[in-house]
Amino acid sequence: MAEIEGALPLEDLLNAISSQLDRAQAALALKTQTTALTFAVKDLTLDLRAAVEVQDAAIMVRPALPGERDVSTLKLSFTTVTRPMLEEHAVEMQAEEPAISESVEGLSDEEVRRLEWIGVRNLNDLNAAQARGGSSNIRRLSRLPAERLKQALALAGRRSIRRVSPETMDPAAVRTLDPATRFRLRVEGRNLTRGGVAPRVEVAGRAAKVLQARPERLIVAVPEGTLAGAMTLAWPDGERMEHEVQAEGAA
Repeated sequence: MAEIEGALPLEDLLNAISSQLDRAQAALALKTQTTALTFAVKDLTLDLRAAVEVQDAAIMVRPALPGERDVSTLKLSFTTVTRPMLEEHAVEMQAEEPAISESVEGLSDEEVRRLEWIGVRNLNDLNAAQARGGSSNIRRLSRLPAERLKQALALAGRRSIRRVSPETMDPAAVRTLDPATRFRLRVEGRNLTRGGVAPRVEVAGRAAKVLQARPERLIVAVPEGTLAGAMTLAWPDGERMEHEVQAEGAA
């Protein structure tokens, strides 16, 4: 099938519409500060006649030309959402986690897009998908070649430390904490816990207490004066990792 000239990916169309709606909402919010609000938009429904085709696993659309036949009608409906709805469906962003295309060599744009379809945007997502459905389901749904998937899962299964930094907290809240847990470090990485088991942590040779533990993040309370130095993480399976913690930015 020939490519549709001037077509855009469907997500670009939806993002453009939502962006304009966001600007309209911001303008209405500003209006309430200066004059009386005379109207509000609750629902918006669009019927768009468009030429549609699939190119490299992406749905491409172009508005139909006057008199053009054999086109589709896209029925798009936008409505308001409440704060509880946003919070229920929000996804926690994983700071600086490289995209799957940067972590696994040789993935084509189509393979990356198919992984995104099943919610896999980086190696942490791949770990979560494997835990939920297993590698066979990932392969079936993404249609990723077996060897490529094996390579990706091997990378996703490795432990790594990406960054260690002082945990930012409100000064008023810090004063209410137990003095033994006021000085904290945030450890970001991959597979920092397995099966809910956290590593034993030392900083500058002194034991630290793990306060929060997730596969991609640890919050560690350290003795006063040890926000910098060599950090050692030791897991029950015998693996050990070291990371030099810099004092810059410590509060």
